[in-house]
Amino acid sequence: MWQAFKSRTLQKKQLVHNRLQLLRRLTRLALSMTFLVVLAGSVVRMTGSGMGCPDWPKCFGLLIPPTDASQVTWTAGEKYLPGRMLVAQDTLWVAQKEITASSFQSERLAGDWIPYDRHDYAVFNPVHTWVEFINRLLGALTGIPALLLFGLTAWRGIRTRHWRPFVWALVHLFWLGVVAWLGKKVVDGNLIPFSITIHMLGAVAILVSLLGLMRSLANPVEIEQKSWAGTVRKTWLWIAALVALLQLVLGTQVREQIDLLNHAGLMRTDWLDALPAWWKWHRSGSWLVVLTQFAWMGTLCPWKAGWKNPAVLSFGLIAAQMISGISFVWLGMPAVLQPLHVLLAIGLVVTNVWTLMHVST
Repeated sequence: MWQAFKSRTLQKKQLVHNRLQLLRRLTRLALSMTFLVVLAGSVVRMTGSGMGCPDWPKCFGLLIPPTDASQVTWTAGEKYLPGRMLVAQDTLWVAQKEITASSFQSERLAGDWIPYDRHDYAVFNPVHTWVEFINRLLGALTGIPALLLFGLTAWRGIRTRHWRPFVWALVHLFWLGVVAWLGKKVVDGNLIPFSITIHMLGAVAILVSLLGLMRSLANPVEIEQKSWAGTVRKTWLWIAALVALLQLVLGTQVREQIDLLNHAGLMRTDWLDALPAWWKWHRSGSWLVVLTQFAWMGTLCPWKAGWKNPAVLSFGLIAAQMISGISFVWLGMPAVLQPLHVLLAIGLVVTNVWTLMHVST
């Protein structure tokens, strides 16, 4: 009888462990997918594909984006459903009802086609369209682990009365919805200034909520083993995290200025000279980032712990980010480094936050 009781107890513990492992893996998956979405968004900016799909959530009124100009060109005899978009006369037109095309002019005069009034973008580029669509698809897929985490942590909370993981999962789902809403606003506003920066801050909020969820899923033994009490000057770590975040925000503003210069037709090699003078605050601010990061990194030992030590990881991120920033100046703003530079900046902020979560007061 004792053996049966012991066996049931072990099975119950194993079941709890397996469920906890599932939640941790889902959280890691959500983290990885979020970074992938950030990378995809950076590629969208790098390639100028932000308006590759002029509407949201569909693309030219289609669930599957067009691959050829003929799909967005008015064609006699073709049937078009409400919301379908076509490019004609340098204007983007939207079908107001189901139409079997016969005469575009008569259909337009009858109000069957009206100009899209959210913005005046009326260009079809299949590469831009699909780059933007893949970015949106990846963003939508991040909702799957988010919903699973929400449901599973709610069920776990009911069974164990441990609600902290559920709260973090709810915060994560909230920020995911906010960023999706911002994505629609960015498209509707034709990439209006500063909305890109807000969009990036939303991505950081998503990552921070996932870090909080990961932390809440750790058992007390793991928390004790990974807590760095008395080894970090917490004040300096807070300052370093805020400086890194401000540097990220300033960097996105520089990026928006570059987009304007690119749209104006300036050569890539002339971008730095044409940037407003305030961009040098971002350039010089990198040294402030280094100083504030070093102020706390030197107190976190032992460094021999390798990349799992956040000081080692932060040092690597700073070094790589400095190299990419210097390369921008000396190599004429190579496009391939733009997504990497953003990922490194976000990675540094996330590493700082993760360290803060493990610092005892």
